[in-house]
Amino acid sequence: MLVLFDQGVLDRLRSRLPKSLKTLLFKHPDVPRNDAFTRPQLGRLYRDALVETMRYPDLWVVGRRSGSTGRVQAVRFADMAASIFRRRILRDSLGTSEGTIESSRWVDVPGGAARRIDLVRAQAHAESVLAAGLPKPAPITRPFTRAELHIDPDTLSLYVARLADTSFYSIGGCSEVETIVWYAPERLASLGPGIVPLLVDRIADANPFLRERAEEALGIVTQDERIMARTGGEYLRFYDRPDVPPRDIVRAWWIKFGRYWTAADSTH
Repeated sequence: MLVLFDQGVLDRLRSRLPKSLKTLLFKHPDVPRNDAFTRPQLGRLYRDALVETMRYPDLWVVGRRSGSTGRVQAVRFADMAASIFRRRILRDSLGTSEGTIESSRWVDVPGGAARRIDLVRAQAHAESVLAAGLPKPAPITRPFTRAELHIDPDTLSLYVARLADTSFYSIGGCSEVETIVWYAPERLASLGPGIVPLLVDRIADANPFLRERAEEALGIVTQDERIMARTGGEYLRFYDRPDVPPRDIVRAWWIKFGRYWTAADSTH
């Protein structure tokens, strides 16, 4: 039985109920004012209630649901904890000299207790990971293999041909601001690491439209996790260095990381 905040109600229930019926207090967090709760405090109330009741297939939630806005809000978190892999089969109220006491009975869905235990374990693991910090991925120092850089020739020729196609776009945005979305850079970037050498070659093309699309594609594809595992997360960004020509940015990046491609004897 989960008793909402009221220590007096809890004590009276304990004196009248069989000792086999465990009673737990849904307690106020340690705050100066008990009628106001922060989000972390509400989350703590929910988590504590879930952990303390997770093994019980039959659960009652008892207590007054009136009072301050904060208290009424907090009561909902008790019901949330009770409803995890349970269903409510009864809701009732009783008038007393201290006000109306409401009660709800929740019973397990099939396998409810085991599923709650798994949920609590998963939450505990997630919290331990967050507390320790996410582990940094191990850097990859070997070059790409030819298999990793392979691209279907027909697909490659199609999107390379469309790279300079000014009709390969769609228009979006709103009535005040029109946005043009070019498809070829995104399609080329989706081909993966093998497309990078070709785009690096195109960044100095005489056609300014093609140069811009190659720049756009490089900005996307160099964020591929397989590439960033080798570059330490360093991908091509142009927007934060407007005073530097894009081809100079690309050249510096390629001098630094091009060995991962050239060692594989890739086909441009």
